[in-house]
Amino acid sequence: MWPQLMTLAYGLVASIGAHTVVAAWHMRAHRTGARPLAGLAAGIGLWAVLACASTLTTDVSTLRILAIAGILPQGALIASYAALVWTIGDPSWPTRRRIALLSVEPVVSTALAATDGWHHLFFGEVTLSPLDVWVVQLGPLYWAHMMFLYFLTIWSTLQFGLADPAAPQKKNRHLGWMLAIALPPIAVNLLALEVFALGVELTLIGMASTVVVLRIALDRHSFDLLPVAREQVIDELSDYFCIVDRAGYVRDLNRAARQLLARLAPGSDRRHDVRIEDFGLGLHPDPERDTTRLVEDATVLGIDLETRLIVLRDRAGSCVGWAMVSRDVTTANRQQRSLEAANDRLRTQLDTIEALRAELAEQAVRDPLTGLHNRRYLTDALAMRSADTTGEPICLALVDVDHFKRVNDTYGHAVGDDVLVGVAQELAEGQPPGVVVARNGGEEFVLVFPGATADEGRARVEALRERVAARRFTADDGTLRVTFSAGIAAGSGRFDAETLLEGADRALYRAKDGGRNRSETASAAELVNAI
Repeated sequence: MWPQLMTLAYGLVASIGAHTVVAAWHMRAHRTGARPLAGLAAGIGLWAVLACASTLTTDVSTLRILAIAGILPQGALIASYAALVWTIGDPSWPTRRRIALLSVEPVVSTALAATDGWHHLFFGEVTLSPLDVWVVQLGPLYWAHMMFLYFLTIWSTLQFGLADPAAPQKKNRHLGWMLAIALPPIAVNLLALEVFALGVELTLIGMASTVVVLRIALDRHSFDLLPVAREQVIDELSDYFCIVDRAGYVRDLNRAARQLLARLAPGSDRRHDVRIEDFGLGLHPDPERDTTRLVEDATVLGIDLETRLIVLRDRAGSCVGWAMVSRDVTTANRQQRSLEAANDRLRTQLDTIEALRAELAEQAVRDPLTGLHNRRYLTDALAMRSADTTGEPICLALVDVDHFKRVNDTYGHAVGDDVLVGVAQELAEGQPPGVVVARNGGEEFVLVFPGATADEGRARVEALRERVAARRFTADDGTLRVTFSAGIAAGSGRFDAETLLEGADRALYRAKDGGRNRSETASAAELVNAI
């Protein structure tokens, strides 16, 4: 008797599913969710037909084939239910990619069921149930398949309840409908599989109730979000919104735009011939493309407005007017200007710091008295030039002011400082770029002539010696003349700076021993260690 009763019940469910498919397909153009409802009903109907066939056969191979065939409509109807729920919440939800993702599980589960003969993880043995109905026992993969379908059903229902954009009262009503739709098949399925374990597809009975409730809900427009009143959308916008016709007349405007117009042009908000120029924003609509303009402090209100004119077109593509949307960006603009001013101040401070750093770096390599480079700079310059591999000659001159101690003892250190400053000026004046003039300490100076031979360097030093000798310095009892002696050393290519300095120093001593106020060039013997 039970097989006959179940056959009758499955046939009834199949007929409900078929009727719902036809009805949903006919109302697909004007009902939200009609297409996924058709898919849901088709899955239920096909599953019911397969279940009906299962109750009428005792052949083991046929039962297994029917069980395998039932996997696809099971997954398809739950996927259709999820698509239906999400489509009701957001009519733009269905896309090819999302539909394809929902189709993955039914296809994979069907493939696993079809290959059960290899792994025996989807179905078990075929046994006789307490109701004298032959059924296929369920394997672990089938339970995983069912758990996923439970999860998808419950999750999509909850997602609808949380994400539905309707008002609270409408949202609660929608969620009530969804629970009435989703809970019966879940409850019946759990009872059939876990409590009574009768081995018959009672889930289909619950699914039949799902289809019936969905039909009632859709027929009553229970899920159609009624158009929200204009005052609740446009008029409540804080942005200024208005519609402008092709002739430039304002045909409609929201409360914020009306208030703005009343402040900009008192009385204009009550006129019927308001033009876009009455806003005083200097807007010039372009019929070819949308335009955006930032108006800064251009109104009597002292506010900044970001205004966009969106071209409105008819079906032929011709411009019929514009939608003007303006937003008060005063606060944002002021913050931006404050930020830019702060950035400018920061850049100025960074430039000042960089200038101070450069000045400190320069002072670190300058002699504070004469302003010439100091020994530290000289050492670094010689180290850089000693690495030269081009074979370019270089000449170094060591200059020492003659009898400078006598000047200090006779005229005092102030006059001695004036002498050092004056000699430094004569040595540095007129030197071409690349020549290094440094104070080596006390009354001693060093000149480096890149690219000069020993003879060329000595000729330059002689000219400097004559200039220094011709200069007069002020002293307590009149004027003072000073001279200097110089030692010259030259090298080429890679050279040893210390060797050149030592060679120039030996030549300097020969110049002093020879009577001072003269220059001498280091001999090859004195440069024996030069490279």
